[in-house]
Amino acid sequence: MGQLYQAVSAVEQVISRKGLDDFKTKGLISMKAGFFLSIVNSTTPDDTQKIGSLRSAAEEVLGEKMPF
Repeated sequence: MGQLYQAVSAVEQVISRKGLDDFKTKGLISMKAGFFLSIVNSTTPDDTQKIGSLRSAAEEVLGEKMPF
């Protein structure tokens, strides 16, 4: 598994743990990150810029530090 895929999985776990609306929350994070989280899968190549964008967007929307 790639790091980007693991990062998206970590975001999904936080969304689930907080009981947030999955579709709405992932959509908001996707808009802020600049790519759709739903297109990331285990074979998606890693991209350090996307991981950084995802971290920033997720921390802003979810209000906690991401573990990646």
